[in-house]
Amino acid sequence: MMSLLKKKPRYEVISIRLNEERLKLLERYQKVLGDQLGREVSLGEAAFLVIEERGAGLDRETVRHEMLSTPTSSLYRIRKKWESQHTLSAAEWDVLTHYVQIATEEERQEPPLLWPAIPSRDSYLALLDAFEAVYLNRKNPTSKHAWYYFRNLGGQSIDSKASLDKDGEKVHQAVLKQISTRRELLKPAEKWQSPGAVGACLLIAVRDEGVDSTRLDQVLAPYWPTIWGLAARGHWVRHDRQPVRQSGSNEDDFRRRIILPDPIKLEDFELSFTSTACPELGMYIDFGPARRFKYLITRYPDLAELRAMLEGWSAKHSWSGRHFLMTVSKEIGSTKFSLDLRQHDVSIKFNETEWDALRELVLKGLAVPEIQSWLDELRLEYGEQG
Repeated sequence: MMSLLKKKPRYEVISIRLNEERLKLLERYQKVLGDQLGREVSLGEAAFLVIEERGAGLDRETVRHEMLSTPTSSLYRIRKKWESQHTLSAAEWDVLTHYVQIATEEERQEPPLLWPAIPSRDSYLALLDAFEAVYLNRKNPTSKHAWYYFRNLGGQSIDSKASLDKDGEKVHQAVLKQISTRRELLKPAEKWQSPGAVGACLLIAVRDEGVDSTRLDQVLAPYWPTIWGLAARGHWVRHDRQPVRQSGSNEDDFRRRIILPDPIKLEDFELSFTSTACPELGMYIDFGPARRFKYLITRYPDLAELRAMLEGWSAKHSWSGRHFLMTVSKEIGSTKFSLDLRQHDVSIKFNETEWDALRELVLKGLAVPEIQSWLDELRLEYGEQG
């Protein structure tokens, strides 16, 4: 398509017959071409770039372009459509995997430089499986993208590419072997390795391997939670840290009817929740009379990281996240903890008893069923964060 777009406009006069449906499609595509070229495109020029038998592919490309021009509302509709057990179109799968690729390639968090790992080990494993499922259902036995997949999954040249290109089965087996290799490198709970550009592989497989939308629904359904979580994160990364949420007030949002729990106290600490910024959830931590400091968390990404740190952090190493820095120091007969709130440039010191109490208090509050329901919805809107 790009080679066609780079050609000089054709000015020959032609006469064609189009039904109303095709005419409307051509007019929509005329606008797409104008957006891509940055100039006006006549209906005749657009017609020269259209081959009738490409109608289905043209419609898919046009719908994809239109959805990407309104990403938040488009992704929200895709999510609700899937939750209503309606099948997705091929263009909708294109949009989802477009944002999955963003989430896997931009602003990744890779320990030990940054915690938690995003995408997580489990997400990478699910994406590998999803890619393999689409690849195995490709329309043509010999994929023209096989070497692209092989290289993007970290494959190194082990034979002459020219000789292997003559044997489609060998190329196919090389791709499957590389998938298996990357899966093995993800198995260790510690020191696992990311599988390369698996998000890009999934995008190309969904878009170009000829798998129809009904079959995509079937093979990708087991991986929906991961695909959606990364797509929503990709939206958050690309579109000014905004969640995938319906615009305007939503009186039907179940969060408006949630009655928040009373404040919870443990030792000198107190935890409470606020819904003043609904649909966001706020959490107050009062660090007690000795410190005379209260901390308000107002955004889900901060809450998700705090929860990940308290649930999975080991005192054997420090925690370095986007929002929190935790360091531990051993002294004679005691252990000291230091929690830095990065956005506020504040550092709070704890002894081991105080740290255990704070950890127990926060996790207890986040486990309250009403709070858990609220957090589950925020995770769907913000995607993978912690």
